[in-house]
Amino acid sequence: MDSARAAKTSETNAKTSELNAIQQASNAANAAAAAKASETAAGNSEVVATQKAQEAADSQAAAAQSEAEAKAAEERVKTIRSDVETLGAQATADKEAAETAKTDAEAARDEALISQNGAKGSENAALVAKTAAELAKNDAEAAKLTAQAAKAAAETAKTDAETAKDKAKESEDSAAKSALTAQQYSGKPPKPQDGTWWIWDADQQKYLDSGIACDLVGPTGNGIQDIKLTKGDHTPGTTDIYTVTMTDGSTMTISVYNGRNGTGTGDVLGISFDLVLPVSGWANGEITVADSRLLALATHKYLVDADEASREEYLECNVQARNITTTGFITFKNDTDPTMDLTVNVIRLELSANGA
Repeated sequence: MDSARAAKTSETNAKTSELNAIQQASNAANAAAAAKASETAAGNSEVVATQKAQEAADSQAAAAQSEAEAKAAEERVKTIRSDVETLGAQATADKEAAETAKTDAEAARDEALISQNGAKGSENAALVAKTAAELAKNDAEAAKLTAQAAKAAAETAKTDAETAKDKAKESEDSAAKSALTAQQYSGKPPKPQDGTWWIWDADQQKYLDSGIACDLVGPTGNGIQDIKLTKGDHTPGTTDIYTVTMTDGSTMTISVYNGRNGTGTGDVLGISFDLVLPVSGWANGEITVADSRLLALATHKYLVDADEASREEYLECNVQARNITTTGFITFKNDTDPTMDLTVNVIRLELSANGA
């Protein structure tokens, strides 16, 4: 800035000197013109020339002096012009230096701005690093708490496992005791006595009166209302067909073969009753039910059919009655266990010995 100011001042001074030189040159020119006028006037008027000779000489001297002064002024102008050019060159150099200084200043300013931005970036990076460090610290604290919680959970699990082990031991002992009790109960079913049910008590190892009456009422029976011969004439070696009408209005047919040498007489005796096959009684595709009317005698024949309400399930499961081989019991088999209680109608026919 000082070099530029000095250059500006030098340029102003040079212009002032140049103006002064021009003014002096103008004055010299005017003097020369006046001298020329005087000389002309002297030539035109000898008298005047004579009179003015001295003036002309004086004017000539003055003109010579003015010419010398003009030359001196011209030299001064040249010198001043040279000084001006020198000052101009210096001013140009100063200007270039100033521009270089300005450029350097701008570069320094840019570098300072870059440094400032870098410092700001470093500050931001430091802030990010600080935040990351705080998060890492928080994560470490959380991990520590998680580890402590896991340790506590493990200790709780260990305690629970020990407790479960103790309970399992108690359950095992209880199960063994229950199994022993169940084994006793399985061999000691309830029994009727003095009109009530007596139940086995495993703790006291004896039967106890439950107070529950054992007067059981069986289901309403379905008897035979009528038996009619609908086909056949009892000819030996032929088969007669009988239609049996039950008390509930249902009917069925039975076939009776007439022996060739039969000589028996008398009516065919028969009864009808129902049996219930409970859904919970099936095991391995079989069920056995008890009834005192089931007699394992050669003179007794049995017709077994499903009740109307059970017929569809009876047929779908392919339930079939086995032959009665033990008095008081009949066994049924199936292909698929039924999903409901089944009611079956049983007709017991009693034949004479001759017809056996």
